[in-house]
Amino acid sequence: MIADAHVLNARSLPRLGAAVRRLRLDHRLTQAELARAAGVSRQWLVGLERGQTPGLEVGRLMRVLDALDASLAIRDDSQGV
Repeated sequence: MIADAHVLNARSLPRLGAAVRRLRLDHRLTQAELARAAGVSRQWLVGLERGQTPGLEVGRLMRVLDALDASLAIRDDSQGV
């Protein structure tokens, strides 16, 4: 991980949605623009940003993150980092 990279905590669906929303706003994109760029529906993106996407499809999430030039990292919190 790059030391200067901005890291957003996403330990739950609501936090993941809030992180995606923040990234979208930082990139000055509307939900419709991001949805179009990622190849997902605006309705699905709204659900993601609200943390209300049961059965979240990782492929869709990865397309959204790619459209935001963001990545997903998994950290083992049990190691006391």
